[in-house]
Amino acid sequence: MKHAISLTLSVLYNFTLNRRYTFKSAGNVPKAMLLVALFYALFIPASSWWGNALAQLGWLDWVIKIFTMIINFIGEFLWWKFVVFRGTENTNALAH
Repeated sequence: MKHAISLTLSVLYNFTLNRRYTFKSAGNVPKAMLLVALFYALFIPASSWWGNALAQLGWLDWVIKIFTMIINFIGEFLWWKFVVFRGTENTNALAH
């Protein structure tokens, strides 16, 4: 449960900062949040699956964690850039 709470708070914080400063988007917030939730609805089960598979192959826990964090960082940025905020970048006049 602690993991779910910390993940949710982290995603909300990152969403707020990325929307305002990175992508400068004035797009539809509920739609964007649903798209972010969709990413995690796919990423969390996938990362659990490959984490377990890699652990069974003998990978160290910290190596799996770093690998998963790198995949999350790259995947999340690409998802947010090309799906969530596509077409709404630089539309927030307050962020300029």
